[in-house]
Formats: sequence, structure tokens, C-alpha cells
Amino acid sequence: MEQTPKANRVHIGFFGRCNAGKSTLINMLTDQPVSLVSEVAGTTTDPVSKSMEILPLGPVVITDTAGIDDTTELGTLRMEKTEEVVKKINLAVYVLRADEEPTADDMHWLGLLKQNNVPIALFINEINAEIDKENNIENKTDASIYVETHKGLSELATVIGAADFTSKAKRLELLDLLGGLTPLDVEGDQTLLQGLVEEGDTIILVCPIDSAAPKGRLILPQVQTIREILDYKGLALVCQTEELPAMINSLKNPPKMVICDSQAFDRVDELTPDTIPLTSFSILMARFKGKLQDLVAGVEAIKNLKAGSKVLISEGCTHRRQCDDIGTVKIPNLLKKQGHTDLQLEFTSGGAFPKDVSQYDLIIHCGACMLTRREVLRRIECAVVQGTPIVNYGVLIAALHGILERAISPFIDEIKG
Repeated sequence: MEQTPKANRVHIGFFGRCNAGKSTLINMLTDQPVSLVSEVAGTTTDPVSKSMEILPLGPVVITDTAGIDDTTELGTLRMEKTEEVVKKINLAVYVLRADEEPTADDMHWLGLLKQNNVPIALFINEINAEIDKENNIENKTDASIYVETHKGLSELATVIGAADFTSKAKRLELLDLLGGLTPLDVEGDQTLLQGLVEEGDTIILVCPIDSAAPKGRLILPQVQTIREILDYKGLALVCQTEELPAMINSLKNPPKMVICDSQAFDRVDELTPDTIPLTSFSILMARFKGKLQDLVAGVEAIKNLKAGSKVLISEGCTHRRQCDDIGTVKIPNLLKKQGHTDLQLEFTSGGAFPKDVSQYDLIIHCGACMLTRREVLRRIECAVVQGTPIVNYGVLIAALHGILERAISPFIDEIKG
């Protein structure tokens, strides 16, 4: 993992009308030709993303969206894509031209961002600032004057700045304004192992290598957990399932905890003494990314599944399905072994997640290592508001093996609280 994963970065969306200057601003802020710039309206079609660092925010993902007044044949579809961006970002930059009045479309999208509690930086594009200076024309396009003229903008935007986006003169000033915002729904100082590991602790990580494991590397949650143990100045020991007893016996003192892949939960439970806490990478992710309380509460719905029950199994990433894929093969087989036959199973992956989930009797979600915390919280909230139980892979597998109480015991105070 050479760079901060996209899921752990602050996501910033850039919005505005066609030719407002979004792409020009992004190129100026990143100091790179990230977005295509043209006088032709509608140059940006699908959202375009770029990873970079903006201090003090740190690692970010910048997303350029299509103009919100796109009137082309595909405009409706592009607005749907833009609306999806609103639900995933932690910060928003809205661009208005100083020589144009805010429109109803502008106010609608600013209101939508506000409704989704996304902090908004309103940047005014002083489109003719340099020309005005050359011609000794008094510059009346200052952001404060613009906002004062158009009441209501200051109630929506958190930070307001102005600049000629073709000039880099104000680049640092605008970056400072952006960096001063508090992102929505980011992990912040929270970590995967917060409150679980102290300096000198030994943690055993059980990482099975099967046909579904990526060749030559570990999966992201395993890598992140190893890194955090090192950050806490702990000792990370890694093994496969059947090597676990030998590793435990080789230690002078018992490990502080055993963390395993959820797919190996039943076997690792057998091999780990009851005196040693046990949990999984997926449950750690559920705690880190979302609301473990809601995911544990959703377990009760498993008892009510019957023939014909509709279940959504949702993956946060996209990958080629293997013959023993956990979402499409292992979990359905495990449900069948537990007597839950003839279920109506539906599958989604990547950014796809239904707006209407009320039709499902249960949602089973992956650990979401490739999704932002904002997106995971949105999906959980979507399910809770519509009255649909939701669990994640680790919670479900532990419950079906009868070891959920043990698997969540390290977090029981948090869950009850």
C-alpha cells in the first residue's frame, strides 16, 4: 500500500453550471491538467476524480462533476451521477461566475448539499478580473459584494473565496480556505484498533490464503491492521489458520487478541483458547466505517428468514468473481446450511446501492474497506430509515456459527452505549 487508499481520503466534490470554471479551478488547485477545459459547454460529462494532498486536510480525492445545467440528451443521466457524488463526498466546492446571477439550479444544488450536511466552500470565479485591471476598471466582482448582493448564499456556504481561476496568484489562499473546512463523516483520529491495542501488545492475525486471495499480496484490511499495530508499537504476528495453535504455543505470554478473516471464523474459534479475545477484520471494519450497533441489531432478522424472503448481498468493491467468492457463493451456501433455503438473492457491487431497500427482508453488506465512511453511514442510514435490517459479512458469519457474542465482546461496552 504505497498511497493512502481512496476510501480513507477526504472526498471533495466540485459543482456548478457549465463553464462556471470548475475544471479550471481544479487544474489551478492541483497544479495539474486534471480536467479538460474548453469553451464548449458540457465538456465534463461523467465525474472525473484525482487523488492529491491538501494541507491540513491531508490526502484527498477531488471529483469534477458535469455542469448542473446540462441540457444535452444525456443531461438527466449525468445529473443522477452528480447526485450520487453528493451522497459520497465529505466536502463540496460550489463555483459561481461573478458576471452571472445565481440561478434556480444553483440554489437547488446548494440546497441539496446543505440538506446532506456537506460543508460547502463557495468560490466566485472573477472571470474578467485581469482584463478589468488592465483597463483600469474598478473591480466590483469581489466575493463579499457578490454574496451581499445575492442574499441567501452566505446561509448555505461555510467559506467564501474569490479569484481569477486562470491565475495561480490566489492558489495558496484558496487551498487554505478549503483546508480550513471540517469534513463530514471522516474517521479523523479514530482507528481500526482504537482502544484495543497498547504498546508492547502481541496481536495474531490469521490470514487464510485460498483461491480468492489476491496473488502475491494481502487484502487491504489486513494491511491496514498490520500498519496500525506497528503505529501502536505492538507486535503483529501473521499466520494461516492451521498454524495458529503452534504460534500461540510459541509465545511466552498469550496474545492480546486474535483477529481473523471472517471466512475462517468457525475454525479459528475452535483453535483459539476461550481466554483469548477473538474478532475479525470485517467486524473491525464495521466499527471503523459505520455503526456496529446497527449491524449487530440486524442479526435478529436472520431468525425471520423463510422461503421467498428477499435478501440483498452488497459488495463495496468490484472484482472478478471467483468460484468460491464470499458474497455470491460462500455466504449463500452458509445460509443454506443453516436451513435458509429458497431465498430470493440479489447482488450489487461497487457504487451501486438501491435507493429503495424497503423491498428486502435483509441486507448483507461487505466489510466496506473500499468505501468511504460517509458512504457506509449513508447506506446504513438508508436501511434503518426504511426499516430494513442490515448486517455485514463478519457479523453475519459469526452469528451463523454461533460465536457472535465472542466476536463482538471486545466492543460490547460501545455497542450497549
